Amino acid sequence: MYVSLLRRYKTMILASIFFFYLGCGITLSFLRLECADALAAKELSDAKNSLDKFEYAVLVLSGPDNEAKRDAIRATWMKLSSNIFVENGEKLYKWNHTWTEQHTTHEFIKFYFVIGTQGLSETKLTRLNTENNRSNDLLLLDSFEDSYKNLAMKMLHSLKWLSTNLSRLKYLIKCDDDSFVRVDLIIRDLEAYAPEMNAHELNGYVTYKKDLPSYKGLYWGYFDGRAHVYLNGKWQEKDWFLCDNYLPYALGGGYVISRSIVDYIGRNIDILGHYKSEDVSMGVWTASLDGMNRVHDIRFDTEWKSRGCTTQMLVRHKQEPSDMFQLYKTLVHSHGERLCKTETILRKSYLYKWDVLPSMCCK
Repeated sequence: MYVSLLRRYKTMILASIFFFYLGCGITLSFLRLECADALAAKELSDAKNSLDKFEYAVLVLSGPDNEAKRDAIRATWMKLSSNIFVENGEKLYKWNHTWTEQHTTHEFIKFYFVIGTQGLSETKLTRLNTENNRSNDLLLLDSFEDSYKNLAMKMLHSLKWLSTNLSRLKYLIKCDDDSFVRVDLIIRDLEAYAPEMNAHELNGYVTYKKDLPSYKGLYWGYFDGRAHVYLNGKWQEKDWFLCDNYLPYALGGGYVISRSIVDYIGRNIDILGHYKSEDVSMGVWTASLDGMNRVHDIRFDTEWKSRGCTTQMLVRHKQEPSDMFQLYKTLVHSHGERLCKTETILRKSYLYKWDVLPSMCCK
């Protein structure tokens, strides 16, 4: 009897079993999707929360093929951030560096090597992603092609990203991937003196535009106001129309801007004009901003040719990876007392004269 019933309803029974397992499979798939969505949302939230910790960002303009330069920075001056430590809520400087010790990674400092990825081959993209998986310090932006002519565009998109994502950012240190940066001393001075930068300890190095009861931001570097506009060659500015000279700007090998400037530029990216040189463009973008403390500092060696090497320098531009390792080696062996194996002055510096026309600024 049972056998007869099984034969009669065999198709129905098999169909019921099939749809039962199908329903189980669909249910489990939805559960897996919900779990995956929840995990992705948690990872996104965790990433956002980790970005919210950073008060200082170091933005290094780099190129897709410059991995050797980036590795030199990672192995040398990037590690100097471990000389900043927190005590009773205060960020303080103390030389705390050896060849062998495990260097502290601070939650309030973040390094970014920014690279435009538009138009890159799959091979180069794969190599960059592999590097980023190893280092977690590349800012890969697909909104522009990485080239010299797009440096100002790179800066614009970088500032927009930083303004959007780093909610606690106070100051941005910008440099090139051929700059050696005393990131520890820059943060030390920012913590101690910014935005006024008028301390007795800095008098021999800095000149600033004017005293105000309070400042709305800081633009700190080595300024030039007498530079003639390039009409041909690599730095040719075809669209420049403002005046015969570039507007006063901090040279691009390294400078510091406050959060207020980052936000202003990030919010107005669509209406700001830009020029071939990103540092010239920064001078134009900030020219009309009121309440900014523009500080010229001779410790920024950021001209087209190095002025030499002295221990007090905060930035040295035009450095090869071998130069970076030598500077770092000298610092470590001297416990932070000496930057240069041999101090040299190749060219004179100047203190910027803010009370005269820009063409007379820099004698």
